[in-house]
Amino acid sequence: MKKNKSKKNKFETKSKLIKKSLSVQKYKKKYIQKNNSFKILQFLYYSIYKIFFIFFLIFIFIKLQDQKIKKENQIKIALCTMGKLENLYVEEYVNYYIKLGVDHLFIYDDNDINTEKISDKINKKTYGKYVTIYENIKDRIINQKVAFTDCYTNNKDLYDWFIMFDMDEYLVIRNNSLKNYLSSPLFNQCDFIRIHWKIATDNNLIYYDNRTLFERFAKNLIKSTFTKSVIRGHIPNLTYGIHHIARSPIRNISCTNKGHILKEKEQSRDGIGNINTEMAYIIHFNYKSTEEFVKKYKIGYSNWTRNHNLVLKTKLKEYLRDNKNTKEKIEYIEKELNISIKDIWK
Repeated sequence: MKKNKSKKNKFETKSKLIKKSLSVQKYKKKYIQKNNSFKILQFLYYSIYKIFFIFFLIFIFIKLQDQKIKKENQIKIALCTMGKLENLYVEEYVNYYIKLGVDHLFIYDDNDINTEKISDKINKKTYGKYVTIYENIKDRIINQKVAFTDCYTNNKDLYDWFIMFDMDEYLVIRNNSLKNYLSSPLFNQCDFIRIHWKIATDNNLIYYDNRTLFERFAKNLIKSTFTKSVIRGHIPNLTYGIHHIARSPIRNISCTNKGHILKEKEQSRDGIGNINTEMAYIIHFNYKSTEEFVKKYKIGYSNWTRNHNLVLKTKLKEYLRDNKNTKEKIEYIEKELNISIKDIWK
């Protein structure tokens, strides 16, 4: 009997242990299931949170970009220029500056009366709303200074910035758009932004061909201390000089292309010795081919009295200084101008 009872007790003890083990396993299983469910929920929660946060950052970025674009679009930019013997390039010039971000171009046609007009070279359907052309101006516009002063005075309250460039000068903005560049806080204190030239040589081309200026001449550029101005609008009684303002009734601030305020001694100079083209520069297609330079030399320049001998000799010396002097070029110049190059250097 005792043996049977002992066996029975052992059996019951084993059964209890088995049941307990099973219950522990069930508990563990439930715990694991609950824990897994919790982990899944936790994973989903953090995933949703991360996705929401990413979308929030994207939303903020888009909003900031929209504000930036709106700010850029709020500023209006005009370009004032005077053209003489630029008919072959006027459409390239207009197209370039519209793509750059200029809202309107005011062109003073300085070609001789009864010759080909600048307006004949511009597609009015394509460019009409962007361009205003003043023709037959010689009775009231004697030179570029008067043209630029006239342009600014008549339009100063319609635009935030004015580009005062010749028709052979092309503004290059590095790694930026023109409107974003001019709306930068760098220029909050600036009334005039002084931008350096890079002079394009003739690239050893004697004769004109119908490729673009950039295709033909933009390879060899010479750094120059000379600058041109981009001018803030709304300045009263401003008078323009050749490269910059001649005077204004209030003291205005000139800055470099990086927004650094120029010293008082540099304010009125055409050239700035510390050349910097980090953010912007001007490609000055001053010469083009030898043939085109000689043709313009014969006619004279808008800035000066026609055929002023001293000025013309200076222009020719500049050409011979900046460009390679080949035998073919020298012979072409001497024949077309009926001069001796040796006499020019005397």
